[in-house]
Amino acid sequence: MKLTRISLFLSDVKSLLLSHHPDCSKFSKHVYHIRKYKLCIGCFTFYPTVLLTIIFILLFFNLQLFNLFIMFFTSFIFFIPITLNIFGLTKYQFLKIFSKISIGIGTGLMIVSTLLLPIFLFIKISILIEINFIVGAIAYIRAKHVKKICRECEYEDNWSICPGMKPIMDKLYKHNFKKRKLANNQKMKK
Repeated sequence: MKLTRISLFLSDVKSLLLSHHPDCSKFSKHVYHIRKYKLCIGCFTFYPTVLLTIIFILLFFNLQLFNLFIMFFTSFIFFIPITLNIFGLTKYQFLKIFSKISIGIGTGLMIVSTLLLPIFLFIKISILIEINFIVGAIAYIRAKHVKKICRECEYEDNWSICPGMKPIMDKLYKHNFKKRKLANNQKMKK
């Protein structure tokens, strides 16, 4: 029963799983357009870059202690483009892609060096939590930006009537994953 509900939910939101944005022209520069699919530029640039960086390091780098320390401290340089997100400059697609590639390389360097450096387990866990915090902060900034665009839209962030989100919301309502909000008048009558 639970697996069926999970499967149904994933089916209802499948377009958001790849794009993380409403299917709307205002977000067309936030996604890669590959045939009928829309893929989030941030995720589909960042995560593959992390993975490729880790593979590249493990295959081609000499993982001696000195090199691991250099990798660890160099990783911080690759996080500098986070400032592009903070100052809203990632609205330019080139800078968004550059930022995600740079942060992905920095994350890959930090993960490998943290896991392989001979440091206390507590410190390793703390550093990995820090990486998670940085990625989470970027996701939070992105989510705030999406909401801001939606609030400024003619549908005023009402995803129940927004053509880009209505099909998804209708499925979520139909399958009881989300409940419709009652109008203020209906609430007062009760």
